[in-house]
Amino acid sequence: MTVLVRPATRESVQLPLVVGGRASAPAEWEAWAEEPGVDLVAHEDGRIVGGVHVSMVSRTEAWVECLRVHPEAQGRGIAAQLVKGAEGVARQYGASVARTAVPAHEYAAQAVAERVGYRSVLRCTVVRAPLPSGPARIPYDAPVEVPAAAHSAEVLRFLEATPALAAWQQLVPLGWRFRRLVPELVTGLVKDRRALTALQPSASGSVLQAAALYAWHDEGAVISLSWGSPSGLQAVFGALTDEARGRRTFHVVIFTPDVRSLESLDVREWTPHAWCPEGLIVVEKNLAT
Repeated sequence: MTVLVRPATRESVQLPLVVGGRASAPAEWEAWAEEPGVDLVAHEDGRIVGGVHVSMVSRTEAWVECLRVHPEAQGRGIAAQLVKGAEGVARQYGASVARTAVPAHEYAAQAVAERVGYRSVLRCTVVRAPLPSGPARIPYDAPVEVPAAAHSAEVLRFLEATPALAAWQQLVPLGWRFRRLVPELVTGLVKDRRALTALQPSASGSVLQAAALYAWHDEGAVISLSWGSPSGLQAVFGALTDEARGRRTFHVVIFTPDVRSLESLDVREWTPHAWCPEGLIVVEKNLAT
């Protein structure tokens, strides 16, 4: 039986994101997505047996996600065909690299990625917690501000020097999609008021002691990257907590290379995200060769 992989149309029937008890994407995937994309479907004898989604997250970077195959059609190379189709779409749009994230506990999905040429580049922990209910704790020696666009380069330099970004190979997640942290991205986030900094006052002027990149969604704040001194991080987190109350949202989700870096925050216990309770492994493939 021949399997054909084609772009989905508005009339296309698609497999649900949960197939055979396995979720191919987190529940918030669509709500947190920042870029449009293309859905591909695998057809076999008039029925849909698989699907995948591909988005361009920069001019040269693609993100492949939501790969799923019907249980009755698994083990026949359909997943590899779908990935190949997604890479073809990515190349058409100018991508030189494709990436995806695999929950660390899904060994079969990791094996599929490895067979089609992807290599592991980073590991990430995703945790969530209710925001503190009491008064936000903002240290007096770490004033917080939304940086002006003119300070975007300073924010970028600070983040580039952090162990967090080094552990992530200079990649940062927006939603669930990782991409290279570049000046244009930081400038855009600063202009959209999606960056916070904590300052260290000194006689010669203020310098950064913490910074965070984040977004607001219905369920609360999603912090993509944060790093700094303990008091600076607590100040940024306290400012976000205050704003969250004004927005009537009460949870925070944080992406981090090391959950121990969050110990200074005013949170009793972090809960691993249900989709990736043991963390995420981000893999990539060079499409230029």
